[in-house]
Amino acid sequence: MKISASIQAANQLNLLDHIDSNNTKFDQLHIDITDAHFAENISMSFKVIEQLKNSTDYYLDIHLMINENLKYGKIAFDCGADIVTVHRESTELNDFITLSEFNKNVGVGLLPGTSNSELTEYLVHAHSVLLLGVNPGFSNQVQAIDLPNKVNDFNKCFPDYSGEIIVDGGVKNEDLEIFENIGVDVVVQGGAIFG
Repeated sequence: MKISASIQAANQLNLLDHIDSNNTKFDQLHIDITDAHFAENISMSFKVIEQLKNSTDYYLDIHLMINENLKYGKIAFDCGADIVTVHRESTELNDFITLSEFNKNVGVGLLPGTSNSELTEYLVHAHSVLLLGVNPGFSNQVQAIDLPNKVNDFNKCFPDYSGEIIVDGGVKNEDLEIFENIGVDVVVQGGAIFG
């Protein structure tokens, strides 16, 4: 199981230094981009993806919590994203298919309150699924749902799914073994890494 470090929780004024000083705690970088419409916050610009791609060797996992995912998903890939996750709640199926044809490394994300069954038509086109345990947009939140239960329910609903399972939001270090034991491939952590 890999750990993806959510840089939203890092010191933005010394981002590269903060990443370097915590580099033993994670395998890849997770970059949240929000637009104050889908999520109640405005976060990183796409320029950060480009700068991290040019300044580090990390795999860049981009999580778009925005509207207009077809347009901005392509921009994220053009800036150097290795994987882009867009939300089921803000992405029409046709747009998701078009984006997955543009780049096969497209994941589908799900808000805490949305049923796993809403993923059915998307999974065949998805590189991965991201199950969000918190309401989007802010770091260091307490989980809004029982995230291990959400994963177990996903595994029950889609026993043949072979893509990556990513969990994001409020995951503490003491929870890591639980997620590994239920088949999670990547855990996103912010505050647990950067404080």
